[in-house]
Amino acid sequence: MKYLCSLGSNIEPELHFSRAKHYLHQISDELAFTRDILTRPVDIDTPHPFLNALFTIETTLTAQQLKQRFNEIEEQLGRDRDDPNRSIKDRTIDIDILGPFDEQPEVPTYLQEIAYELKEG
Repeated sequence: MKYLCSLGSNIEPELHFSRAKHYLHQISDELAFTRDILTRPVDIDTPHPFLNALFTIETTLTAQQLKQRFNEIEEQLGRDRDDPNRSIKDRTIDIDILGPFDEQPEVPTYLQEIAYELKEG
């Protein structure tokens, strides 16, 4: 299955993007990334902009198994997944599954300018 996913960080983002991509390559060699873009924080009160990207990953894992692997990567990179306020705090890394690529999942508005970079193929 091929999934469309997003990557975001606003704490040492270049470092954490590099490390996250390393860990993602341990899940699958079938990865394609957009360019990285800086975005304003959404639903979080912080002065720190986010570095964001979209990517596709092909894997035999189910969506639930893949999300578990993404959560493990987030924890390895210092994100506290047990914090109930984690979604409104600065973060080292955030990796989300937007949906199966062939179902053309909805892309957040702030990432739509780079979505075209991931062509069907």
